[in-house]
Amino acid sequence: MLSKALSFLTDFLLLIKHRLTSLVVFTTGMGYLIATRGDIDWFTFITTLFGVFLVVGSANAMNQVFEARVDGIMKRTSNRPIPAGRMKKVEAILIALLMLILGQYVLYKFVNGISALLALIAFVIYVFAYTPLKRITPLCTFVGAIPGAIPPVIGWTAVRGQIELGAIILFGIQFIWQFPHFWSIALICKADYEKAGFKVLPSSDSRITAINLVIYTFMLLPMGLMPTIAGFAGKYALMASIFGGGLFFIQALSLLKDSSIHSAKKIMLMADIYLPLLFIFLLIDKV
Repeated sequence: MLSKALSFLTDFLLLIKHRLTSLVVFTTGMGYLIATRGDIDWFTFITTLFGVFLVVGSANAMNQVFEARVDGIMKRTSNRPIPAGRMKKVEAILIALLMLILGQYVLYKFVNGISALLALIAFVIYVFAYTPLKRITPLCTFVGAIPGAIPPVIGWTAVRGQIELGAIILFGIQFIWQFPHFWSIALICKADYEKAGFKVLPSSDSRITAINLVIYTFMLLPMGLMPTIAGFAGKYALMASIFGGGLFFIQALSLLKDSSIHSAKKIMLMADIYLPLLFIFLLIDKV
């Protein structure tokens, strides 16, 4: 009985892409805390994170329902519960629907309507636009970056009750960050993605992808300055954005030089470090 429960829990975590979901919950929490002035409303903070966790987990589960066949083709995803045969599609759909309904209820009832609406918009774009577009056009990455950048906005609106300049800036930072983050992963797994028919890279030519990576990492430099310019972060966050963004950009130039998997892995690592570190500095140094 215990082994079955543990096996289901493992598959559930794989179904909701727990690592991705954790990052989304983290950036939602950062958006909430950065927007907070004075004492933290811990009940609203926790319910916001819980609601977002449920909706994001639901979106990731539905993504796997729609991509079950191609997930079975790719090495990196073949052990997911549906393609591996450990979970039926109908079970995954039921889990996704229950999580979506509960998540929307929690956000609407205990947080506010705008946060619930933003979460629902992110769900719809991710599941019904980004997911099918991955097999049609490289523009899918642009579309997918929209729901990917909404979480800190949900955190902000959970506190302020409206979309303000600070929320838009956090959206912009996370929106731009997703391109080098996702494209570096796609370069590393290029053969897998091509085998599955995913058109997620801007070009089949790795050098053109590297040029795009250089452009987007460069765009992060001025975007990272905006919190200080807008007046909700101080000089330490400014220095962190310059230093972190500079290293990110230099690594992209390295990829442009050699187009190697090794350089792509370094960009992926830089991306994993850059965003959480910048958000932490924005929180510590908020004005």
